[in-house]
Amino acid sequence: MRLFYILLNVGLFLTTSSSNGKHPRMNVVRSIPNLIDAIIYVESRGDVKAYNAKENAVGCLQIRPIMLREVNRLLGYNKYKLEDRWNKAKSIEMFNIIKQHTTNPTNEKLARNWNGGWNGYKKQSTLKYWQKVKEQL
Repeated sequence: MRLFYILLNVGLFLTTSSSNGKHPRMNVVRSIPNLIDAIIYVESRGDVKAYNAKENAVGCLQIRPIMLREVNRLLGYNKYKLEDRWNKAKSIEMFNIIKQHTTNPTNEKLARNWNGGWNGYKKQSTLKYWQKVKEQL
């Protein structure tokens, strides 16, 4: 019986000490380790099936046809097709192509350009978007 109480107390101690005294389920932390993950979260909450009919933006990064055309233009050939926007890996590849062609890329400049085009980092309208991304970093 004494062993039972000792084990019970140790179990309670470990449970509360590992969660800062709160119930373990109440202490859930979402981990977003880098910029691309933060942008994916802001754009779609990670939903590869996300669709914005108003802008014809699809996938986890909400890529519009104009962005796809720009990526293909930068590559010099038509590597990506419209349906590739639904593929997370290909969407990240497209983001990285934009990143590679960005002069002096910072997290802020990349995020604001992703939202507002090549000069997005200069636009007042992209500041709110950057704040949302920054909160996820």
